[in-house]
Amino acid sequence: MENQKGFSLVEVSIASLIIMLGVTGYVTLQSEYVIADAKINLRGLALQLAQNKLADLSYFQQLSHVEGGKSYQSIETNLGGSTPAGEQQVILSSATNMQTYDTQWQVENLYFVDTNFDDVADTWVKFGAPFFPTKKGRFADLKSVKVMVTWMDTSGDSKQLDMFGYIAPVAQASSFHAKYRLPSTLAIP
Repeated sequence: MENQKGFSLVEVSIASLIIMLGVTGYVTLQSEYVIADAKINLRGLALQLAQNKLADLSYFQQLSHVEGGKSYQSIETNLGGSTPAGEQQVILSSATNMQTYDTQWQVENLYFVDTNFDDVADTWVKFGAPFFPTKKGRFADLKSVKVMVTWMDTSGDSKQLDMFGYIAPVAQASSFHAKYRLPSTLAIP
């Protein structure tokens, strides 16, 4: 019997099949990574838009409404700040690659009231709550804000990101002490 060197047709076919399956799996995995990355980037932009809107609403110069100025009193559902509610186009990578985002927000005025009748405020309430004050102050004690950003992802599915925040009636010009307060462990003589 003679010793033959080389591969049979069956061996070559099986090796080719294994290589083809490996390459197909790799290409499929790569395309999934690209799609996932695009979805993450779109979500990241939505997060940035929501953060920007919360910051925009919290920047006001006065408490009372003044024509042409930004005020605490003018922060309401889909009102207030510099950027209006609604759709906006965001450039992704080039002027032809744009994404539409819709930014809306809901605002609820909150009041800190006494619910156990000991003359000390102890609970936050909103309009319609059982202990809502009949005689409320000129300004809400706090504004609860929910920013909603919606967009279509790469699959054509509608997505929404919700971000929550609170805005206190402290104008930016008066907030140095709140932003730059001393650590609580530091004793002041």
